[in-house]
Amino acid sequence: MTDQQPLDSEQRADEPDDATADPPEDDGENEDKDEELDVLDVRERVSDVAESLLGQPFDGITSVERAEDGGWRALFEVVERSAVPDTQDIIGRYELHLSRTGAIEEYSLQQRFKRSELQGKAL
Repeated sequence: MTDQQPLDSEQRADEPDDATADPPEDDGENEDKDEELDVLDVRERVSDVAESLLGQPFDGITSVERAEDGGWRALFEVVERSAVPDTQDIIGRYELHLSRTGAIEEYSLQQRFKRSELQGKAL
């Protein structure tokens, strides 16, 4: 009987420690990360969802910036039609709005062009 009591005590001692230690750490870390996404987190989120969202190959992110509501605004590009040579690829530039927690709020097509066309200022 003395062998059984220490086992029960050890099991009971382990359970409260695990239950007490894990939830506060996880809850605190997840809340901080959800509330405080940084540019690198947003960049990773955009690259993760872009291809699955549109069903086209992801090509790159052109900008990430803070939105007025505290969320994020990102411009990214996908290959809408591949061609040979690749300078004739059709690229779609999309705007994606994310909440502060990284949830997708909306997206829209901003521009469509051939890869060979210069966009914006000359390099």
